Amino acid sequence: MVNMRAYLARKTVYVFITFIIIISFNFFLFRIMPGDPTSVLVPKTGNEELKEAIREAFGLNKPLWEQYFLYIKQVFTLDWGISTGLRKYADVTDVMAPALMNTIILLGTGTVLAIILGINVGKFAAWRRGTYADAASMSISLTFYSMPTFLFALFMLMIFAGYLKWFPIKGSEGWLPFLGQSDIDTMGEKILSRLYHLVLPLIVFTLEIMAEFAIIMRNSLTDVLTEDYIVTARAKGLSNKQILDNHAMRNAMLPVVTVMAIGIAWVLGGTIMVEMVFSYDGLGLMTWDAVVNQDYALLQALFLLFAVAVLIANAISDVIYFYLDPRVEM
Repeated sequence: MVNMRAYLARKTVYVFITFIIIISFNFFLFRIMPGDPTSVLVPKTGNEELKEAIREAFGLNKPLWEQYFLYIKQVFTLDWGISTGLRKYADVTDVMAPALMNTIILLGTGTVLAIILGINVGKFAAWRRGTYADAASMSISLTFYSMPTFLFALFMLMIFAGYLKWFPIKGSEGWLPFLGQSDIDTMGEKILSRLYHLVLPLIVFTLEIMAEFAIIMRNSLTDVLTEDYIVTARAKGLSNKQILDNHAMRNAMLPVVTVMAIGIAWVLGGTIMVEMVFSYDGLGLMTWDAVVNQDYALLQALFLLFAVAVLIANAISDVIYFYLDPRVEM
């Protein structure tokens, strides 16, 4: 327990140092990019006095070191500036809040489902390695794994929303075929509307992510099942279920945990593609809009949020890794 506490304390220090490095990189990245808010807010024919007034309002006329410490203060107080994109002069935090909730619902639900399905599909294939069931499950997984996310999303959108008209073409809420858009008033109807709009993006997102976990789980478990201690467990007369659940799965999960953390960045990239295709009002679609509209303050906040998500995911995976394998050096 003492070692675990020391490990957690050291890990917390490392995470904090990395967080400061991320903040610094995020600050300088957007200072060396061409342009500033004046290039968006002021037309080319605008006078320099107006541009200078805007730079002063955004603090861009101050020395770089002063801007840096001001930015650090803004990060820790969640004062991430003013959006200059689609919703001009709106607070970045207020702009991000609804989209963040939508993305958390999509990404959180999809990731949990993908992990559960992927682990079970990989477990099923590994235990039946060399059979038709193994070949079929891995062929399906490899198909989803290699298929571009946007292509699969477009296919699902075209068939189920365009041709069959079972689901809405875009949005995260607002239309139910059996109620009508104007009849959505109660909380239950709003929740139902959100779930209805979530179906297609969730299916695409889950199947794309699930495939990777299935492949990793199958390969890892196949290697574990050839280890000597598995042979020993069989010799002791343990049942297949006991061998699989109590001996093989624990060690086979180690690479999967690693992929969970490393894959968070890919997951965020995947949700950007899914949200763009389905026009789902989340952080992915917002990132695209911010790039198109040169919304520097919003982009800076989004990049920081994505980087911190990866940082936290890696920290959590390290703790889970130690729990699964106490032999890991602390």
